[in-house]
Amino acid sequence: MAQQMHKLTICLYFLAFGKLLSAQSPLEAGLFGGLVVYQGDLSENDIFEINEFNPAFGGLLRYHLNEKWKVRGHVIYGKISGTDKNAKDPGLNSRGWSYESFLVELTFVGEYHPWGKLRANNGGLFKPQISPYLGAGVGFINFNPKVNVEHPQDAVLFPETQRTTTAMSIPLVIGFRYDFSERYIATLEGGWRVTFNDYLDGVSKNGNPKKNDPFIFVGLSLTYYFGYDTSYHF
Repeated sequence: MAQQMHKLTICLYFLAFGKLLSAQSPLEAGLFGGLVVYQGDLSENDIFEINEFNPAFGGLLRYHLNEKWKVRGHVIYGKISGTDKNAKDPGLNSRGWSYESFLVELTFVGEYHPWGKLRANNGGLFKPQISPYLGAGVGFINFNPKVNVEHPQDAVLFPETQRTTTAMSIPLVIGFRYDFSERYIATLEGGWRVTFNDYLDGVSKNGNPKKNDPFIFVGLSLTYYFGYDTSYHF
């Protein structure tokens, strides 16, 4: 009997929690899909190598503080890569180093929507809107690069003894948000990640140890809005 009551209590809790989300919380959750590219010791281009874009995907939660300020957390998984074979410099090209790594990012971002408006008019009816925004925050990344060499004598250089596989990052983002229905929102976003680590590609002291390895995410997200009480102006 006690066990049945315990199960009933848990069920009632989740029903109440779901009701709370659907009725009051200015919260949205959804999925992200896009591309990621890095810039570092195995990428000669100072911006990015267009043929080194790799797929990325993840999930996010966004909370509406008001119509202009929102905060979100997200987790994204992707792959980063680079190779000397993309280099136009003959010396780098003949060196022949390359690498691949997974990349996991956990990030917390504040968003500012300068032209953001309430999602409902004074009568409580939904009104579609497009809102450009800017954002910045803090992130934590995990990676584990494997460096491949073309010449056997270079094999002793890797892995470098001081390499790390975790780092902090600062995401700087710009995006466009489209609230096209009461429940669904589409977002297009690009973001530059400033990192404090030179080992995303596994190369530092054997490359350029004075320059860290940033990366870029670009993609689309689709989120579900859990609803609000029309008397609650967030």
